[in-house]
Amino acid sequence: MISSNIFFTLNSLSYSHITCRENKAEHNTTTDEILLFDAEVPDSHREQLQKLKLNLVKTQQTATQERLAVTKNSVDLAHKKANNWGETRPEWGLAKNAGFIVGPRELTKNHNLDGRCFLHSYDWETDENGKALKAIMQGPMVVTQWLNNHYYFSTVDNKVFGGGSKITHNITGKFGVVQGNGGDLKMGLPLQSVMESDLEMYHQPLRLSVLIQAPLSRVSAVLARNEHLKNLLDNKWIYLMVMDPLEANTIIHYQQKFSWVTANQESATKKEVEMMTL
Repeated sequence: MISSNIFFTLNSLSYSHITCRENKAEHNTTTDEILLFDAEVPDSHREQLQKLKLNLVKTQQTATQERLAVTKNSVDLAHKKANNWGETRPEWGLAKNAGFIVGPRELTKNHNLDGRCFLHSYDWETDENGKALKAIMQGPMVVTQWLNNHYYFSTVDNKVFGGGSKITHNITGKFGVVQGNGGDLKMGLPLQSVMESDLEMYHQPLRLSVLIQAPLSRVSAVLARNEHLKNLLDNKWIYLMVMDPLEANTIIHYQQKFSWVTANQESATKKEVEMMTL
């Protein structure tokens, strides 16, 4: 099982103010179950909490139906596969990840992303000071890049950067695994998490592409104050695209050293380079 810690937020609206309460949850990627750690949720938020739980059950059903290509008993089948020792590859929940989209759900809800993109809800119009965007870019965007990198290196060289085959894993010191009866501790994902067979890849080792719907000036302001993010972009560990709502949702690509180019300009430049090299 690959579990990921997530957060859920419940809002309480009164006449005088809005109260937000953030709580933790865990996503089991083998069954698509999301477990809410809700012991400290106050009674004032219980109704919202119950609605959230019902929606998560429905989401689990539709997610497993799509992933397992069945219409009935998909959750039961997911549990069966996750607990079957004969299933060597149940942890494909995050495999093939390639993108991170920051924007309103309406932006992608009519598109089949084939489970390859992480989605983060964001409305630039309600984020007047840009604090929410800053938190997303410095937090979830970086964590998503870590996950993407984990899969990337575990795929391109599983022997060195991955975990090797689970068949010959031996638990060592209750904190790691080795292959067989010795050798170095394995640092990455097992072979079965990224490979479809001994020779054929299941995960495609692509560096993370990020799309943010927000004014370019706000995204630039966050980058200007964060050298770590600029390093990730300048070294092409993240390919950043901004959909600027103030410019009719024009797509603008980040280039090295804090320069930007629109999608049309980039296509034209590529054509010119191709013509020059003929």
